[in-house]
Amino acid sequence: CSEHPEELSKILQVQKQVEDVKNVMMENIEKVLDRGDRIELLVDKTEDLRFQADNFYKSGRSLRRRMWWNNLKMKLLIAFVVFLILFVIFLSVCFTGGSNCFK
Repeated sequence: CSEHPEELSKILQVQKQVEDVKNVMMENIEKVLDRGDRIELLVDKTEDLRFQADNFYKSGRSLRRRMWWNNLKMKLLIAFVVFLILFVIFLSVCFTGGSNCFK
C-alpha cells in the first residue's frame, strides 16, 4: 500500500464516488416509493369519487321519479277539486228556484 499511494488515492476516490452514487440512488428509490404511495392514494380517492357519483346519479334519478309522481298526484287532485267545484255550481244553478236542468 505504501509503495503505490496514487493507486490508493484512486481507490478511495472510486469508493467515494460509489458511495455518492449509492446515496443518490437510495434517494431516488425513496422518491419513487413516495410517488407510488401518492398514486395509490389518488387511485383510492378516484374510486371513492366514482362510487359517490354513481350514488348521486341513482339518488337523483329516484328523486326525479318521486317528484314526477308527486306532481302528477297534485295535478290530479287539483283537477278533481275543480271538477267538484264545477259540479257543485252546476247542481246549485240547476236545482235552485224550482228549475230542473234535466227536463
